[in-house]
Amino acid sequence: MNFQLRSSLLIAATLLTTAVFSAPAFSAEPMLTTGGYATQMHKMAMMKMIDADGDHKVTKTEYDTYYGKLFDELDTNKDGIVDAKEWAGPSSKSKLDLTTGGYSHELRSMKMMSMMDKDGDHTVTKEEFLAFHDAVFAKMDTAGTSEITAQQWGAKGLTSK
Repeated sequence: MNFQLRSSLLIAATLLTTAVFSAPAFSAEPMLTTGGYATQMHKMAMMKMIDADGDHKVTKTEYDTYYGKLFDELDTNKDGIVDAKEWAGPSSKSKLDLTTGGYSHELRSMKMMSMMDKDGDHTVTKEEFLAFHDAVFAKMDTAGTSEITAQQWGAKGLTSK
């Protein structure tokens, strides 16, 4: 085999190896959300819904309050647990009152439910729901200030922990 062909094969093998091992599937960090959920979450309309005092920042308190109320809205029978029927809602087109339509649709996907169901019992407790959203908040709070600015809110990168 001539030198030029061997060099080309070596370069191709190196590029392929680099591409394979840098792919997200091999990341040491697990997926935190689905892509659709992250896209809908990063919209300013969602930030405005959570930003209770309208100061263009979401504090941890505002965030926790919002997600506590959102869980309560999902938990239609008020037993502290959301099952698949409650999660999906009465119809695939039903929107949660506290969210935008796109966010509601993405949140209510069964994939998102399974991401929050840490014990695998096919239900989501309020603790699981809030713990999941605490991880999302921590990922978005890049400055570690316990508040998320509009710039941080709009930043990408929510799909890994």
